[in-house]
Amino acid sequence: MKRLELESLLADRESVMSMLATLTDRDPIGRISFSARLAAIEEEIGRLQDQHETTGSVALMFSGDPVFGARSIGADFSASVLRSFQDLISKQISSEEFGRLGARGRVPERTSSALSIRELVRGSVGFVLEETAQDAKLVDTPIKQAIDDVTVVITQAAAESDEEFEASIETLDPRMLVSLRDFFRTLDDGGAAVRIVEEDRDAALDFQAVRRARNRVDATDVQDTESDTVVGELLGLLPDSRRFEMKLLESGEVIRGTVAASLATQWLELIELPDEKLIGQFWRTRMKIREVRERNRPPRRLYSLLGLLERRS
Repeated sequence: MKRLELESLLADRESVMSMLATLTDRDPIGRISFSARLAAIEEEIGRLQDQHETTGSVALMFSGDPVFGARSIGADFSASVLRSFQDLISKQISSEEFGRLGARGRVPERTSSALSIRELVRGSVGFVLEETAQDAKLVDTPIKQAIDDVTVVITQAAAESDEEFEASIETLDPRMLVSLRDFFRTLDDGGAAVRIVEEDRDAALDFQAVRRARNRVDATDVQDTESDTVVGELLGLLPDSRRFEMKLLESGEVIRGTVAASLATQWLELIELPDEKLIGQFWRTRMKIREVRERNRPPRRLYSLLGLLERRS
């Protein structure tokens, strides 16, 4: 993959430059040979820096108990951690294409989410995973986007700040939480640390970060329900950032949350109509209510507005 290839080329460049610095005029052939090698490396670095990858690829590199020396890794550990990572990718793609996944059963799939092992990582112990693309793509593929999203979720779960993990839980599909548990349990039970490298991110999770992430994910439970009976006064909306604010009719509580993408687009159209007034009106809505339960903390509710069903006076 691009980032690892650049790392290797930059290391080669430093080595060649060091060799050139030791050569004297008594070795003109050696100087010509190393200069040509340096020029070739510089050309390849420039080519890679100008290249934008549109297909998905990611490197998972491990250290710790499952790794033996610098050449081998436990087969059972590898199979388990790669399976849970693949599950995260598959569920992320499916949740983007189909919305909230069912509590159990087969994960629906419109776009193939299968990753292949391209090679073992040089200079470390791990794997480069990539999608199998038949043709060059002009835009990023769903798998590439899913890899980026999953990497963000993994790093937020392991972050020192609780706020980063809590932010990721707001939009995480509940079935992805199961695969996230499997991923961190495999790492923690195996006594392993991991470095995840993709085009836009290079995240290193040490043993402490892995344990922190496991404890957080194990202590968290998410339950989603949908209701067509939530009534309140729409106080504000930001279609571009997909946020809303509403004062509930019964309790007077002011709730805030996200807006479904389709509804945000519809709002933009309605706002442009001269006689259409949305803000300050009472609405019966379709709302997704997510209850997040974390050990030793009171439950909290997160809201996502799915639709405006009818005006209420």
